[in-house]
Amino acid sequence: MFETTPVLSVSDINTYIKAILTSEEKLKFIRIRGEISNFKAYPSGHFYFSLKDDNSVISAVMFNNYAKKIAFSPKNGDEVVVLASVDAYVPRGSYNLTVFEMESVGQGQLLVELEKLKKKLAAEGLFDESRKRKINIFPKAIGVITAPNGAAVRDIVTNIKRRYPIADIYVFPSLVQGEQAPKELLKAFTKSQEYDLDTLIIGRGGGASEDLSAFNDETLVRAIATSRMPVIAAVGHEIDSTLVDYVADKRASTPTGAAELATVDRREIEKEFAYSLMNMEQALYKNLESKREDVSSLKEELDESIKDKLSDYRDELDNLSKQLEMLNPKSILKRGYSISTNKDGKVITSVNDVKENDIIVTSVGDGQIISNVNKVTKE
Repeated sequence: MFETTPVLSVSDINTYIKAILTSEEKLKFIRIRGEISNFKAYPSGHFYFSLKDDNSVISAVMFNNYAKKIAFSPKNGDEVVVLASVDAYVPRGSYNLTVFEMESVGQGQLLVELEKLKKKLAAEGLFDESRKRKINIFPKAIGVITAPNGAAVRDIVTNIKRRYPIADIYVFPSLVQGEQAPKELLKAFTKSQEYDLDTLIIGRGGGASEDLSAFNDETLVRAIATSRMPVIAAVGHEIDSTLVDYVADKRASTPTGAAELATVDRREIEKEFAYSLMNMEQALYKNLESKREDVSSLKEELDESIKDKLSDYRDELDNLSKQLEMLNPKSILKRGYSISTNKDGKVITSVNDVKENDIIVTSVGDGQIISNVNKVTKE
């Protein structure tokens, strides 16, 4: 039944939709009130932004020939009324507002309420620096609360495994935008508190400010303030801030940044280990050289001490030798003395030790004299 239906290209459909939107009189030069978000002023002078209320958001563009005519500088959170027509962008198949005029009507109600909540929580001390905890960069386990299939979880897990592969990673999946996101995030957070984690990362990839509103939920913020472990917030990009960013112990501008805050890079550990090893080797070498010098010095001292002792011993031995030599009977004999013994070899010390006709032996310095006693005379 479809054979007769013409086949259209995607461009045909988008072009047709654009023709319908731009030809509808009710969508031309209409006045619309809303709050500015995602405002960007380009060097060309064009403004790109979104208009939102409590329930909806629409993209808008104001080209430079109109933008230069407005009397104030638009910014995120401004409540404005614009004169615009509904248009469509064929290449992307999206519709938007082309804005011709803009006037400010004050700060947007959503931003006012958010600022009021921020001040209340700050007054309670939930954002105080004094309660911020230090991140353990050598973790055993890290928890991650984010969308299960988004780029954020891939970035976080990949970078943690690359930097510090020994850490266990627990992912607690949750919606990160939409009406149910605050409840889902709170449920995931409550579950994470049952685990023995060193660090908890909560976040998502970048997005429009209205897409990050779940991370401004008061109940979620108060729950994170009670976390058992330090929390790293990685919500959006550098220019985006949520209340979760303020209550967290650390804030990262991207999921990759969160992984870097949560861990030390193993390459840094290896570099530090190599540096420490080199320092240890140098210290050991210097200590060894010092000990060698000490040993050499002690050896010289010992050698000198031994030489001195030997010299003293030689002098003492010489003195003893001289004394001994002086006591040697032969030395006495050489000085003109003699010793006489009887036939039994007994030293004769008295005339009573001999009698006439006895044979005696007299020792002198250079030999012996054998004599026959002819006469014994007493004094």
